[in-house]
Amino acid sequence: FVSRPARRIAGVGRVARALAGFVQAVVQAVMQTAAKAHSGDLMNLLDRVSNPQALRRRSREELPQLADELRDEIVSAVSETGGHFSSNLGTVELTIALHYLFDTPRDLLVWDVGHQTYPHKILTGRRDRMSTLRQYGGLSGFCMRSESEYDVVAAGHASTSISAALGMAIAAQQKGEQRHAVAIIGDGAMTAGMAFEALNNAGMPHMGHVSNL
Repeated sequence: FVSRPARRIAGVGRVARALAGFVQAVVQAVMQTAAKAHSGDLMNLLDRVSNPQALRRRSREELPQLADELRDEIVSAVSETGGHFSSNLGTVELTIALHYLFDTPRDLLVWDVGHQTYPHKILTGRRDRMSTLRQYGGLSGFCMRSESEYDVVAAGHASTSISAALGMAIAAQQKGEQRHAVAIIGDGAMTAGMAFEALNNAGMPHMGHVSNL
């Protein structure tokens, strides 16, 4: 027979031992992670992906880690400078996929919603200037042709990306160039009639062929 207070004390002891074991395991995990980081085993992928060419050399298995690091970078930058937050967190995987699958800047990415391009800016060589985002003399909060060859057009969300990309694709077709023009459109840009008119035009053959749009 064990009294109720004694049982309570025994129960508290078991909880305390379990908690101590958990804390010890966490400490060991942290120390192992730190050791790996110090030895270079745990690499920061974003530090090694300064442009889309470097991105395309990574394996597909590494891309989820890169997405996590890219999202952390955006959180850090926007918390200092202000800017569009959720709209850029939502385009991280999309941006990685676009630059991974297409041969940018030869293939043209036409962003209609320019304020969704913070991940695009980081992956195209402007990571070190993100602290100047939306500041006087700093990076624009939208695509800007004067900033990078990867910025094809400068727009907020003017609903012109599909028609612009179609024109670029037809021009490449006429010149005999094998390149793609990709329109990335969403947000408020899909509410304008110009976008739907461009979709109609894009579905029609030009010079006997549907363009690489």
